[in-house]
Amino acid sequence: MSHSSEEDLRVHLLSALQALGVENIPSVEPILEPPADLKFGDATSSVALRLAKQLKKPPRKIADELAAKLAGWTTSVAGAGFINFDFGTSFAGGTIDQARSGDARFGASGFGQSVKFLVEHTSANPTGPLHIAHGRQAAIGDSLARILAHAGFTVGREFYVNDAGNQIDNLGKSILWRYLESKGVTFAPETRGLDEDRKPRVFLISQGPGPKLELEEKNAYRGDYIRDIAKRVNEPATVVSCARLGLEVLLPEIRKDLDQFRVTFDKWSSQAELEASGAVSELMETLKTKGHIQPKDGALWITSMAYGDTQDEVLVKSDGQFTYLAPDIAYHQEKFARGWQRLVDLWGPDHHAHILRMKTALKMLGLPHENFDVLIVQYCRLLKDGQEVKMGKRLASYVTLRELLEEVGVDATRWFFAMRKTDSPLDFDMTLAVKQSAENPVYYVQYAHARIASVLRKGRERGLYLGPFDASALGPEEILLVRHVRGLQRAVERAARDLDPSTICTYAHGLASAYQHYQTAGKNDPAKRILIDDERLRRARLATISAVKVALQNALGLVGVEAPDRMHRDEEE
Repeated sequence: MSHSSEEDLRVHLLSALQALGVENIPSVEPILEPPADLKFGDATSSVALRLAKQLKKPPRKIADELAAKLAGWTTSVAGAGFINFDFGTSFAGGTIDQARSGDARFGASGFGQSVKFLVEHTSANPTGPLHIAHGRQAAIGDSLARILAHAGFTVGREFYVNDAGNQIDNLGKSILWRYLESKGVTFAPETRGLDEDRKPRVFLISQGPGPKLELEEKNAYRGDYIRDIAKRVNEPATVVSCARLGLEVLLPEIRKDLDQFRVTFDKWSSQAELEASGAVSELMETLKTKGHIQPKDGALWITSMAYGDTQDEVLVKSDGQFTYLAPDIAYHQEKFARGWQRLVDLWGPDHHAHILRMKTALKMLGLPHENFDVLIVQYCRLLKDGQEVKMGKRLASYVTLRELLEEVGVDATRWFFAMRKTDSPLDFDMTLAVKQSAENPVYYVQYAHARIASVLRKGRERGLYLGPFDASALGPEEILLVRHVRGLQRAVERAARDLDPSTICTYAHGLASAYQHYQTAGKNDPAKRILIDDERLRRARLATISAVKVALQNALGLVGVEAPDRMHRDEEE
């Protein structure tokens, strides 16, 4: 018997549990789950195994009793007491219709209940071109925003521009250094004391007449792009004017790279503008009023240890300058003030300790710190022909995102960045990413989509009718495919819940694999071909693969990858 939804079954199963005298039903949730292997049915329940102690019966006996009370549902009891459910062909037909009519919205969910969710990601210091670590953050952050929107959240995308502070001062000094060099000014190294790692501090000191410049060697940006910017410097050249020029040149290049990478933002927030607005000063006054600021050694400290932090932190240095932490707290305070209900930031692994500081600060301000999450995006190691491609930003011996896109393309780059969990280091195999074979996961999924498009195209060329179909003509192979298709919504909800885009990559690859097996079976057995002479079977099969095509296209789109209808070796029946 067919039913309209899984929720119908859940209602009936709850009634059956009550009839058996089960107490405290919420404690045995969930009562329905996707089967580990879709060949076992549309849904499964392990509730009998969890009730054995309460009901003092073997799980298998409980499962048999529950199944007997579910009149009208097709059930089977397996193993130690699992109940499997088959919703029938008309339910599968309904899924196909939903996919074909819902198209771009198929797999969407109300899971997020329109909660306002702000995703801040990439937020690279505008001191040089984007490199592959930025690229991984951008791919994951943008994919996550797409997934959250599909899961029913109201989503915002934001880039925080760190256009103030020491790194911008060092950018200005680096540009001025190369400018002065081009004018014949020489620089000599000078050692002064030790740094925090007990290593000698080496400064580059300008020699001769003209503007004087001291630049600590380890803070110097050395890439060729610095020399290129220095060629644009106009007199009078100062650290401030050079820094401003650097931002004017580099920020548009960052935007250009992100546009090419299919990454867009609703808002670009400027640290300099935030500080100029007085928001950071207002934050300091609020913390003082709440008694959370303590002067020590000429600096102002936030007393965060009292709220669970491992140590107090400096917010204002002895020279009166804000540390990076002060504007960061003010920025997150402002996010909540703008009405965002949940926040997620994507940070690099060197910022891990900063998570507790930020959560503690939000707690001290009375803000919902539990609604603030951080994804630490682990480093990416770039491999080519089995050899690591080294990178190091300040020495400019790194591979830029733009170079990577030119070599392997946007689709492969986005997929490879998104296909692993964020807390897992990634080996990006450039050689594999350009392979046009089943070894390459993104090619494999795109090729499955192109093969379906090819079959549909062939059908149209033959004048075969592709419209309504008889769901009762769906065989076990088609129903299995439809179950994979229906799994998109679950994958979206799981990815949104776990803030993990790799879930979608895994789903898409599994669906592609199921389709490849389905079409291969048709090559080996003429009776299983899609474009069969039997019109009833042909319509049902064409409708099935049309639904698969929609699910593949939507899954690929959620991670920013295109779904081509043609590839150089797509195969037709």
